[in-house]
Amino acid sequence: MGVDGGEQRLADARAGFDRSDWPAAFDGFVRADADHPLEAEDLERAGLTAMWLGEFESCIEFRQRAFGVRVAAGDGERAAGLAIDLCVDHALRRHDAVALGWAQRATTLLEGSEPCAALGRLEELQALVALEIFHDVATAMRHYDEALRIGRLCNDADLVAGALVGSGTALVRTGRVAEGLRRVDEAMIDAVSGLLGGVQTARIYCGTISLCQALGDIRRASEWTEQAVTCSGRPGMGDFPGDCRMHRAEITRLRGDWVGAESELRTAMIALERWSPDHVGQAWYELGEIALRRGELDGATEAFERAAACGKDPQPGLAMLRLAQGEESVALALLRVAAENAGDADPLAVGQLLPVIVEAQLACGDVQAAREAAERLASIAKVFGTVVLDARAATSRARVALAAGAADEAVASARVAVNLWRDAGAPYEAAQAQHLLAEAAIRTDDREVAIVELEAALATFTSLGAMRDVEEAQRLRDRLGSIAIGRQVRRTFMFTDIVDSTRLVAEMGDIGWSTVLHTHDRTIRDLLRSHGGAEVKQRGGGDGFFAVFAVPTDAIDCAVAIQRRFAEQRKADGFVPEIRIGVHEADALLSGNDFAGLGVHEAARIAALAEAGEILASATTASAAGAATDAPVREVPLKGLTDPLAIQQVAWVA
Repeated sequence: MGVDGGEQRLADARAGFDRSDWPAAFDGFVRADADHPLEAEDLERAGLTAMWLGEFESCIEFRQRAFGVRVAAGDGERAAGLAIDLCVDHALRRHDAVALGWAQRATTLLEGSEPCAALGRLEELQALVALEIFHDVATAMRHYDEALRIGRLCNDADLVAGALVGSGTALVRTGRVAEGLRRVDEAMIDAVSGLLGGVQTARIYCGTISLCQALGDIRRASEWTEQAVTCSGRPGMGDFPGDCRMHRAEITRLRGDWVGAESELRTAMIALERWSPDHVGQAWYELGEIALRRGELDGATEAFERAAACGKDPQPGLAMLRLAQGEESVALALLRVAAENAGDADPLAVGQLLPVIVEAQLACGDVQAAREAAERLASIAKVFGTVVLDARAATSRARVALAAGAADEAVASARVAVNLWRDAGAPYEAAQAQHLLAEAAIRTDDREVAIVELEAALATFTSLGAMRDVEEAQRLRDRLGSIAIGRQVRRTFMFTDIVDSTRLVAEMGDIGWSTVLHTHDRTIRDLLRSHGGAEVKQRGGGDGFFAVFAVPTDAIDCAVAIQRRFAEQRKADGFVPEIRIGVHEADALLSGNDFAGLGVHEAARIAALAEAGEILASATTASAAGAATDAPVREVPLKGLTDPLAIQQVAWVA
């Protein structure tokens, strides 16, 4: 082809780049480069298209060539920016020496320079090294603050957002949780609003979800994931590649949908294979967790080995596997090494290890060491104050108390753990806590409570496919024999939830949000009383209710009244949050003032399917109540449950 053809290919490549058609742009740049070597700007564009496609080697080649052209032209700032890109590219591939070389080159190029985006990115890189490698929070904060100052001075939204998430993470690790999360939420608002570049949007999301999961703030992680999935559908965003799917799968696994999580993970790994071995390792680790919960020990072994081969620390999952295989001393040794590596600088990492350390120490017969580990976990939970950390601490306290012969204390702690795991939306962990509660109840000679809790745990384990847990719970149930429980009841359950509560907290601030919650709570409690409902508990940090009614009619009438009351308040006050509601009549096991069993889980899942301003009910419940409906009956799968359920949307608009 002549010059005209080459120019046309280059024009087509640039057009593909502008519309985020990465395959067309990449192909065009490669062909145009074969005709005539690309100039620096187009080399940078070609590198970015290769990155989005996971063409790692091509990305490196284009960026290195662009770097050479920028240096030759005396453009130190743009060359330094490329050096930082190449540092990150090689670090993701675990080429540490090469990454360090590029970081040093960027430092040399920027010596004595005025504030600019590249200098801010270098500060951010130095902060990351201080935080993640040397665990030096004070030094990391100095660099992040300087990056934030430069970003605001240069009006660079990407740099500001990166510094906010990095410094927010550092603050959270020091126990300044509210302050740190405010910074992270501020960055995420810009990310989901389309104010950042595609690469930075994905990185901000990844950093935010990773922090939320380490912190145990599953509700925040879930809500930001929903927002991120929406923005990942924008032209050119893709899945960075597979990152959104992987983080979504982590949450899905905790929620009890192991089949869905496994499918997401295997799809994500295809995209992540060439992009980031660390992320592939994380995906393998999650697959190991799922296999372990199913009782597939060979599959768990393979998955954890593959995770380690990709550079992912397989703890505490591998130690849990060794406990399941009866290798208690090996498990404890693995955990001690992992805890020493985490040190005091990352209490969130230690908080993930300590529950398994407690189990391993008890399995080795060291009750005192287990008690000390449980107390350390309780201290961490008190500082960070999330539902998951509190649930881990309560579970560990119950295990230690049971081993020490303090049965009453074990019962009390296990009850707290059950409720906290339910609030976290973690059915498997809640069922494990119920099993623990049953063991403690046996020690207090309360066979009736033991059977109620075991029956509920068995139902959950069976629906999840957790066969090792089914076998253990069934053995304990068989030991108890038959007894007239007298606690199985039929009730209508209602779950309510404020939609997008995390985003609203970030936008309104703590004081404004507390005012909204106060009005929300008072409104729902008033309507529950007037319609014969009883509050069982609040959920998710106070932005939802679990309530029970004697008959479906009262529950549906109350749900309609709630939606209408909030709609009226919205018209009068301008802003009132949207509510979603799920209603379901089912059998359940009544223990004290709480309810457990498959029907309760079904009701919660129905509520989770509802959109803002919707009331969803099981079809049988809507029919029994004679409810007006807005749409035909539809069969839906419920997360973590085997059989689909027929549901219907209830009409409430006057």
